[in-house]
Amino acid sequence: MAISKETKKQLAHFLAGAIILIKAFDKAEHGHVLTGGILGFIGVAIVVMNFFHHRLAHRVRSFDALVFLAEAVVLGLVSGLYFHDGKKALPFAYALASGGYLVTAFRFFRRSKSGNHLEISNDLLS
Repeated sequence: MAISKETKKQLAHFLAGAIILIKAFDKAEHGHVLTGGILGFIGVAIVVMNFFHHRLAHRVRSFDALVFLAEAVVLGLVSGLYFHDGKKALPFAYALASGGYLVTAFRFFRRSKSGNHLEISNDLLS
């Protein structure tokens, strides 16, 4: 049973959102409410964008690339938080995942049509 590319992309987005939410709960649990709240907001936003993926991907050019780029930045921040917390191997795993998401974002930018990658169709604005 083969998994489609679209399903793999959505799974990657969902897993990134779930990982960010786990770190948000961890931070909030240890008294870092602001950091936990920010990460929680970002994690929820990524999961919600995943549910509306098809609608948004048709309206925002390079949507997948933008989401992968945002996830790469946030996973990089989570890696930095783990370094700050004194973890040993976990930060490297998150840094590697962040690098993988950056490469994926770059590949999606290159594959998308030339022009303004941030262009939003008029359907979204009305």
